[in-house]
Amino acid sequence: METPLILIVDDEPDNLEVLESRLIRRNYRVISADSGARALKLLEEIEPDLILLDVMMPGLDGFETLTRMKEMRKGIFMPIILLTAQDDKESRIKGLDIGADDYLTKPVDMDELMARIRAMLRIKDLKKQITVKDREINRLSRELKETNRYQDIIGASAVMVELADRIRGAAGIGSPVLIEGESGTGKELVAKGIHYASARADRPFIAVNCAALPSELIESELFGHRKGAFTGAMAAAEGLFKAADGGSIFLDEITEMPVEVQAKMLRVLQEGTVRPVGGAEEMPINVRVIAATNIDVGRAVKEGKLREDLYYRINVLNIKLPPLRARKGDIPLLAQGTIERLNARFGRGVKGISASALAALARHDWPGNVRELQNVIERCFALPDLEVIDERHIQILPLTDSRETSAAVPPPASGPVDGGDVLSLDEAEKKLILSALAKTGNNKLKAAQMLGIHRSRLYKKLERYGIKD
Repeated sequence: METPLILIVDDEPDNLEVLESRLIRRNYRVISADSGARALKLLEEIEPDLILLDVMMPGLDGFETLTRMKEMRKGIFMPIILLTAQDDKESRIKGLDIGADDYLTKPVDMDELMARIRAMLRIKDLKKQITVKDREINRLSRELKETNRYQDIIGASAVMVELADRIRGAAGIGSPVLIEGESGTGKELVAKGIHYASARADRPFIAVNCAALPSELIESELFGHRKGAFTGAMAAAEGLFKAADGGSIFLDEITEMPVEVQAKMLRVLQEGTVRPVGGAEEMPINVRVIAATNIDVGRAVKEGKLREDLYYRINVLNIKLPPLRARKGDIPLLAQGTIERLNARFGRGVKGISASALAALARHDWPGNVRELQNVIERCFALPDLEVIDERHIQILPLTDSRETSAAVPPPASGPVDGGDVLSLDEAEKKLILSALAKTGNNKLKAAQMLGIHRSRLYKKLERYGIKD
């Protein structure tokens, strides 16, 4: 623990010298200021653990200096002890009313002053612990609410009963997990279910979408960085792995992680340490890794999108999520559960869903899986005076690939994408990207929005297809 830093403010050099020597002798770090103005200037640069402040000073007196100090450190407990030769009741009341934490009359008894300093530092430490605990309670409260969404993936079908058993089994050990499943099947919900059913439940759960992080920043986001490690690194950052220490980190779409970062991920799993960008030392961490992908991992390994050695490290426990079309018997349970949550969210009183509406839902193949089903139910809530969802309320939108395309994307101005010839999917995708760039004047952000994909994904595709500015 770092030695406490004490700021002494007094216009009398003899007083400063005496206080400095006594405090240094008791192993405190000390910095001094001979005026209120100088003290305020120092406070812009340092974070003292405690301040000893003289009241009677020329220029800014102790009361005015105290007021400005409290404004500068609003919301932060910084104990201030007023020191004054005036032993009158009015001065003590004024000082305490404007924010002083203690008050001593000169000449100061050194033993009493040291006892007051120790007491104030104990209070500061307790307040810091309370603040940390409050933040942790708020975080856990939010995450506990999130865990209620775990029921979205539960059903009565045999495949879901088996899945629930696998989740409970995975929660019982700390090995890495690889979750496979189509988009919308609930991979993050399963990851949360594993975490909150494990011994790590009271520690952080950090979710990371690897596809949404720019490739040039993903390493520092995951592992942290040191100040000055790269342009714009104005301060050190601990990284998401360190933030998840003691808990679990969920790496969604891990096949989108750059291969060079995958190599460093392998070391994290093997050694249990992370090295911040620009740092020389390895920092120990205790984090359970839960990874997920919505593509065939075998193909990803063959295509070089996922390192084979990393695949074997994260695929200790494997959980495959069934698509909704393979468990349509769970649709009534999922629909009713969604209605109950939406009622609570919107303050509505929808009573349920009719048999004809359920039959309509059962006829659909659900390419978007549970997420698509939830969207269909939520769309019904836009109808006024809705009591029971009936078949006429069900609106299922045409199929689009939400990751790659948008129904709003028109074909290129020159005609069909393939120009009358049969093209590969890659060739067709490249033409579509070029068309979007042309329509937006080469504006990458607008092109990504038109294509319905994240800008970082667009940059990866530009690199893949050799499309340059």
